[in-house]
Amino acid sequence: MQNFNYNIATRIHFGKGTVSQYLKDEVLRYGTKVLFVYDDIPVKASGLYDEVVKSLNDGGIEFVEFSGIEPNPKHTTINKGISLLRETGGQVIIAAGGGSTIDTGKAIGFGYYGDEDVWDFYSGKKQVTKTLPVICIPTLAAAGAEVSWSAVVSNLDVKRKIGLRNPINRPAVAIADPTYTFSVPAFHTSCGVIDIMSHTLETYFSSTMAMQDSISEGIQLASIHAGRKVKDNPNDYDARADLMWAAMLSIMQISSFGRYNSATIIHTLEHMLSAHIDAVIHGAGIGIMSLAFYKYALNDATAPKFATWGRKVWGVPADLNEYEAAREAIARYEAFIEEMGLPTRLSQMKVDRNSDKYITLEDVMPVVEDLALTSDGSKWYAPVKTKEDYLAIFKLAL
Repeated sequence: MQNFNYNIATRIHFGKGTVSQYLKDEVLRYGTKVLFVYDDIPVKASGLYDEVVKSLNDGGIEFVEFSGIEPNPKHTTINKGISLLRETGGQVIIAAGGGSTIDTGKAIGFGYYGDEDVWDFYSGKKQVTKTLPVICIPTLAAAGAEVSWSAVVSNLDVKRKIGLRNPINRPAVAIADPTYTFSVPAFHTSCGVIDIMSHTLETYFSSTMAMQDSISEGIQLASIHAGRKVKDNPNDYDARADLMWAAMLSIMQISSFGRYNSATIIHTLEHMLSAHIDAVIHGAGIGIMSLAFYKYALNDATAPKFATWGRKVWGVPADLNEYEAAREAIARYEAFIEEMGLPTRLSQMKVDRNSDKYITLEDVMPVVEDLALTSDGSKWYAPVKTKEDYLAIFKLAL
């Protein structure tokens, strides 16, 4: 096992009624002026908006609202939030919504201590050294952004989507009430399930370690079971709670620390894809790219781990040989993605939200070119070293 340092600095309040119980006092730990960053539809549809406003008013806390955040938040949007924060003298940030909104809140928090453009931190011109306290209230079980050290932002001018990782980025507080995820549409819930699984799957195949593997398999099994239950009954509290807690555990890296050659393969592929084709929804893109990469990665060296995955997670029969079990595991994963109502091919997704045109090989060629120029896939468990290698993956994805 490799050496590692581990510290989750985020206080977590989990369960029904936790917003009304804890939000006011958590804000007052840090100040009396808030920038309230939120995702309009889920926050208002779920009743969370009213609950937050009531808590702030009860505490005599001033707040300014900032909303209208894109699914893949743009650096220009972050810059607007930073300007508003400076103008209004905010001392605390509340970020309520999905991963994009929470990442926006985190980026505003450290961007406050930069100059005019938050992208300076993402391009490496500036380093994150401090942040304003961020209190996160998730409305979707997916990225686990409410406890993670990454803040993902897109710059469409240069076709880049980057997750800036720094322990300083971790939110001060996460208040997680699964009831606020009841109103999430089925498609987005399913995208969340696949994203949760991906965060632990990305490192699962890199090496075999008894403790980490068992944790990873448990998170995956819980996500599959709860995902199916929520699909049948969106108001199943226990299933929604399982997904929300699985999202946090998956991104906390407890199943990945200590592994050798631990690389975020699938996210590297999807981030470049959605940086070029903004209409790609993250969880759906993750499902497609992971499926394509697993097909690409299956060989004599990797088959035993894929076979173990199949037997432990997907119930593949023990009497199949390693290669047969590995193929069956990938087939069952693909069937689960379809069962959850998600696409399994890029050609099933539109190239633009306002277009009827579906993604083709021509559309992904710039993605392939960029990956070949900027990404080092030589240490991935199925190394990707050339443009032809990336092209092979994307042809499988189509």
